[in-house]
Amino acid sequence: MKNKIRTLFFLLSFLLGVSGQDAGAFARFRDDAEIPTWALESVDMLREAGIMTGFGDQTFRPGKVLNRAEALVVLFRTKGVDLEETQVRQNNFSDVPSDAWFAREVGEAVHLGWINGFPDGTFRPNKAVNKAEWATIVMRAFGIEDDQENPEFRDVPSSVWYTQAVYSLAANDLLRVRGMNFFPSQSVTRAEAAWMIAQIMGKPRLMGKSQTNDFESYAQKRDSRRTAIRPRDFNPYQQGYDIEKQELKLNVVPKEESILVRRDSDWVDMGVIHAKNALEDKAQLHSLELKFIFAEPNVGPESNFLFHIEGGGFEKEQKVGPTGNIFIPGIDIYLDPQEEMEFSVSLKPSGDMSFYASEGGGELSLFRATGSMIGTFNRDNPARNGSYRSAPIGIEQREFTPLTFRP
Repeated sequence: MKNKIRTLFFLLSFLLGVSGQDAGAFARFRDDAEIPTWALESVDMLREAGIMTGFGDQTFRPGKVLNRAEALVVLFRTKGVDLEETQVRQNNFSDVPSDAWFAREVGEAVHLGWINGFPDGTFRPNKAVNKAEWATIVMRAFGIEDDQENPEFRDVPSSVWYTQAVYSLAANDLLRVRGMNFFPSQSVTRAEAAWMIAQIMGKPRLMGKSQTNDFESYAQKRDSRRTAIRPRDFNPYQQGYDIEKQELKLNVVPKEESILVRRDSDWVDMGVIHAKNALEDKAQLHSLELKFIFAEPNVGPESNFLFHIEGGGFEKEQKVGPTGNIFIPGIDIYLDPQEEMEFSVSLKPSGDMSFYASEGGGELSLFRATGSMIGTFNRDNPARNGSYRSAPIGIEQREFTPLTFRP
């Protein structure tokens, strides 16, 4: 009965001239509240385009990992390839029968050089695709092995099989997080895949529609699907790279001069954390997490430094070991749209402590932050429950000026 009602609804929508975008506005995934804020618009775009349409129980399952077969299906749908109209490619994988729902995708992907199997002659379609594999397949599928740069991930060596893919995706602004760690062996979730595919769809050059990502030249060539799924902040007179991301932006501004710390030093100014609310609604910063690391274990005080942060009416002092995390909860500062704020950061050795005799260098860096966005979902999407959701956080510069401890 429900299927008949749903079918009748879509027939009426078509007869009454309701556009795909308007009709889609009535349909939400049952687990919509579980979709991360940074992936919401991407998931909507891919659902409307018929690329990732969810499951039979009307859920999207954003945290479910993408397997190797699903990854190929998503990529072929994104490229608009109708495999029913292509030559059937045979594959030699023992675990891909010719009547499998993903058999055509596997055969075509092998033919195009996107994928390779395993030494035992299997494809392993149900195996979760990890970030290194996903980056490599995406790079090959969209021909983006150009414009490389080093994104400075600590866990991406300069000469492993996925290095070129990670560098290329970073250069084309297809990685949501830059710096620190890439986590190459971590599985790709459906939310993460949706976010990356949405970014690709917003770049005409990668979609094969233009030689550049200039949306003005692309505007005359858009097909009806692209018109329907155009994001809310789309600007045809700006390149995709230049549109400011909707996020709570954090940026460390280090001191220009070198920093020297002695055992009897008072508070030493390490720089500031600059915060900007680039969202369309009010945001709330909840917590910060920093890392303090000495390069050698026998440097500095044997137990603790003191850490101090202050700004926007918030102030906190706490102890931190010579190699440890600094977690600052309970900040709870509100920022209006486009409002900016700075937090000053300083360190000093604890008094009356024992010190190592060696001189050495240390680093302080901003590692993680949490925050909420307020009001967006009640106003734009009344069907979504609650007015608070986790805010997307963007951290540009993480490192403060390196310090030298001299006993």
